[in-house]
Amino acid sequence: RSIKKNITAIDQPLQKIIQLEPKQFEYNTTSFKHLKLNKGQQFGFIADDVGVVFPHLVSEKSISYRYGKNVYRNATIKTIDETSLIPVLVASIKEQQAEIEKLRTEIAALQKQMSR
Repeated sequence: RSIKKNITAIDQPLQKIIQLEPKQFEYNTTSFKHLKLNKGQQFGFIADDVGVVFPHLVSEKSISYRYGKNVYRNATIKTIDETSLIPVLVASIKEQQAEIEKLRTEIAALQKQMSR
């Protein structure tokens, strides 16, 4: 805590998580060999989509790659700080759990009324 400031609760975490669209995809490793992307099926998010909900989690990264014998080029890609999504996920689970507990209490009260 001593190294952190402006500590606040995450505002509407579940509402934000619901806006994200997880995707299944494969990287275009043929056209982008120079980026050394993982092959095969991947799971993740599209950076532009995440940027709408969490703009501070998306950044651009410049990658330098060899284009010829002594020629280098740069490619700019967008990256997502997925680790920073974890606290939002935990907050949304807690929000859901509170709603579940509230509904359980209401159901128990209704069951009690019906059994009278």
